[in-house]
Amino acid sequence: MLARDLSDYLFARSTGHFASLMALINRGCLRAIRSGHERLDKGLMYQVKNDAAAEAARKELEAEIAAGLLTSRPRQSPQRRRKSA
Repeated sequence: MLARDLSDYLFARSTGHFASLMALINRGCLRAIRSGHERLDKGLMYQVKNDAAAEAARKELEAEIAAGLLTSRPRQSPQRRRKSA
């Protein structure tokens, strides 16, 4: 769920800092459990407070991700063609 659906969103919210990422995931999980939502998604994560430094840099990262200039997802490696004998 995190890698497939929220990787770019969490990267922008945490500005790539591991401590900020872990805090967001921890707070999101607590909110999901307490609310009965039991799933992390953007709607729930928007309700989670973020540290001030990460929040200040978030908008710039979100703009770069939206423009397709940046992503947290790995590039797809080209498939190798097998040589015929």
